[in-house]
Amino acid sequence: MKEFKVNSLPLKEVIQSLAKSFSVPFKENCDEYSLVIPSKIGIGQIRGVNFDNGLGIITYDCQFYDDVRIKFTVDEVHPIKYIYSAHGLVQHSFENDAKVNEIDQYKCAIVASEKNNGHILTFLRNENHKVLSLEIDRSKFAKTAKCEIDSLGSKLKSLFLDELAGETFYHEGFYGIEFKDIFTEILKFEDKMLIRKFHMESLALRIFVNQLVQYEDDLNGIEKSSIIRVNELSKVEELSKYILSNLEKDLTIQSLSKRSGLNPNKLQFAFKHLFKATVNEHITRCRLVEAKNLLHNNNLNVSEVLGRVGFESNSYFSKIFKREFDMSPSDYRKLME
Repeated sequence: MKEFKVNSLPLKEVIQSLAKSFSVPFKENCDEYSLVIPSKIGIGQIRGVNFDNGLGIITYDCQFYDDVRIKFTVDEVHPIKYIYSAHGLVQHSFENDAKVNEIDQYKCAIVASEKNNGHILTFLRNENHKVLSLEIDRSKFAKTAKCEIDSLGSKLKSLFLDELAGETFYHEGFYGIEFKDIFTEILKFEDKMLIRKFHMESLALRIFVNQLVQYEDDLNGIEKSSIIRVNELSKVEELSKYILSNLEKDLTIQSLSKRSGLNPNKLQFAFKHLFKATVNEHITRCRLVEAKNLLHNNNLNVSEVLGRVGFESNSYFSKIFKREFDMSPSDYRKLME
């Protein structure tokens, strides 16, 4: 285990402190600071930037050859952290607590330490880490977002107004699909540095707002939760394959919800994200495409095709087929003869 200490708070000084610990130089462009991991301990880079509104972002896009522990130990109130793992497992613990929390791939944790106690992050060796931490300076942020904080639920409102860090706070869960796109933007956006800084600040605000919404959604429980999490997308993709193989069946939202283990609200949200359509629109689209294929490749009449793809009404089938393909099923069948 290699251990590095960071005895500073602004991300500018965090990067400088890490660079000194790693014995490497750091770079600065429009207030964004970065360092390249020295080849003797790993590959990749760490970047950090603070904004005037009290938010900051630090990204770890790296791989270490040994387990690496970074201890944030400055004797001051530490910022609230939203820690996201897009890839790899990162361990978090509070300086005054031996308990280790594992933030695995697709998970996010909201963490706040008590009083002046710091945070410890441990990166396991030989893992490709893509981790983002949104840092929130409570005293600065409260001044710029007083109205927004007043509208929060009681627990989060207390957390953001707790400028002296009277209590420890920890909450984790799988993050929503929107964060995956945000993190990809952050890693890939390499426009002019001034534009990048403004863009990063807008993304920081999006992360902040999305996490507030997701926290409230977590409190609703699995049955009432409406935000689809990244780890649940595979269930939706499997469900889409099931639909394609069972078009002749009565595919209701209720039956598909039961099969996938996702409530109807989540199913609708996920289908709109993946397929740009509601569940029923996607099923209808799949049935029409399969009907067209059967009319093209088989010696089946329209009535036989109707039964194969799950349509009960000939008139309804003809109507939506014509709307989709600009000709009736019978005309298309003749065209293929």
